[in-house]
Amino acid sequence: MEYRNKSKGYPKCDPPLRLLNSKGEDLLSNNPIRDTIRFIKQGKIVAIKGLGGFHLVCEAEKEEAIRVLRKRKSRPHKPFAIMVKDIEIAKILAYISKEEEQILLSNKRPILILNKIEPSILPDIIAPHSKKIGIMLPYTSFHHLLFSQDISSLIMTSGNVSGGPIQYADEKAISYLRNITDYFLIHNRDINIPMEDSVVKVMDNVEVVIRIARGYTPYTINMQVNNEILAFGAEQKNTFCLSQNGYGYMSQYLGDLKDYDAYTTYEKTIDNLTELLNFKPNILAFDLQSRYPCLQYPKYQSKRKVAVQHHHAHMVSCMVEQNLINPVIGVVFDGTGLGTDETIWGGEFLVGTRKSFDRVGHLKYVSIQGGDQAIKEPWRIALSYLHSMKYDASKVLKGIDKEEINMVTQALDKNINCFRTSSMGRFFDCVSSLLNLCQRITYDGQAAIELENIINPSIKEGYEYHIINKDNIYQIDYKSIILGVLRDIENKIYSDDISSKFHNTIGNATVDLVCRIGKRYEMKQVVLGGGVFQNDYLLLYVLEKLRERGFTVYYNQQIPINDSGISVGQLAIADAIEGKG
Repeated sequence: MEYRNKSKGYPKCDPPLRLLNSKGEDLLSNNPIRDTIRFIKQGKIVAIKGLGGFHLVCEAEKEEAIRVLRKRKSRPHKPFAIMVKDIEIAKILAYISKEEEQILLSNKRPILILNKIEPSILPDIIAPHSKKIGIMLPYTSFHHLLFSQDISSLIMTSGNVSGGPIQYADEKAISYLRNITDYFLIHNRDINIPMEDSVVKVMDNVEVVIRIARGYTPYTINMQVNNEILAFGAEQKNTFCLSQNGYGYMSQYLGDLKDYDAYTTYEKTIDNLTELLNFKPNILAFDLQSRYPCLQYPKYQSKRKVAVQHHHAHMVSCMVEQNLINPVIGVVFDGTGLGTDETIWGGEFLVGTRKSFDRVGHLKYVSIQGGDQAIKEPWRIALSYLHSMKYDASKVLKGIDKEEINMVTQALDKNINCFRTSSMGRFFDCVSSLLNLCQRITYDGQAAIELENIINPSIKEGYEYHIINKDNIYQIDYKSIILGVLRDIENKIYSDDISSKFHNTIGNATVDLVCRIGKRYEMKQVVLGGGVFQNDYLLLYVLEKLRERGFTVYYNQQIPINDSGISVGQLAIADAIEGKG
């Protein structure tokens, strides 16, 4: 966008801007930027149309405006990103290394996750229960203009109803956001495909992409594949990936496909990229658990289809990025993924290649009651673990109605609406609940994130753990770990110390088991994957300990380590299975 023809100190815009009220009525402002700034300084919320969709914006120093935004958006806890005027303001708010400064100032202008400077000059409500804050710098001309009148920082969050996709079309945005925002600032250029802001961090001195979108996509990588493949990705944190002439093209983050609008955008984005590249796949790859995309596309019904196990795809996505061909040890920790035995995996130790894998270890199974509801209510997970150990949950679960505890206990006794899982993500949820940090979540991963945020890095001890060998497959037994946590709770040990000891224990058990697998298979290359490894403390702990023991360790960097990365793994696996096209 170019800005020219200065008038009354504020340049006019090309394309022109219009300011509307929450009903979508044009206020006929002769200076929309000036009036938008005025409304923001009054504590109002403005939905601003940008490059890839709408942002919901208010002044970051106005706590009451942020409270109103959280209430209207039904987003009580998930941290908000902020946009700041310049790098000097960013340095007042967060610790910034040389590498982080370069990323903030780069032309990609992502949201960068940084360590907050405490006490902060901004309200804690921006990122409650968090030592981190997401900061970005202006990346359009009118963003810069918003900071022209004594505003230094703005809440800049996706223009959506909580859990839904970003809004990008004017009429639909007005319909969806009118109960959240007070005003709309729009321009007259249509957005064909929505695009979120990318989210990145620096860890181990390298840039790590968490959400891949504006500035980073389509992500292109020479995969040296032989087939034209469309990989549909995961149901949550979705991206898709297609291959042409040996190259892979990975889409932007498209959200949770359970949401109808997100799925509609997903279809549109696939159609847009396939038409642009004149792409005609001969193979379709999809998650073992999620066959629905293939069924929704009649034009693809005759194509060859390859179902890919979720955690294998995580492992291979890293192998592709790091150009690994030989067999590796894969450690994949996440929340959910259908296993080949029809249970829910998530604490996995694999040995394999792009074509195949063997499951050689996992976190011991537990039966969890409640289905998807358990993921939203971690106390159900904690109760399920305690029930498996015949431990009286009422002695430790705080703030949970006894009637609810009895109801879930009876369901566990009768195996009603229960699922068996080896999920490491659910294990973290369990401990977060036991410490009464988070009994009900309002955003994905909240319980584990809050558990990480209270770590005391000076604590080096861990809990006792046991690794058993059953049918030639290693299992990390959770019982002694939970008993250690319960003992510390009973002895009134600080929660931050318990969190530290738990993280150290998971790290120690992981390293121990990798060493056993490495010795058995005579392997020294290790791949770490899955959303649990977005936990900086755990990832760095495992990296350091494995490197000390002579292992070469890889993890996703430009391809997200969470479910957004598995479309790349699906594609590579399908090509390896199908061979030459």
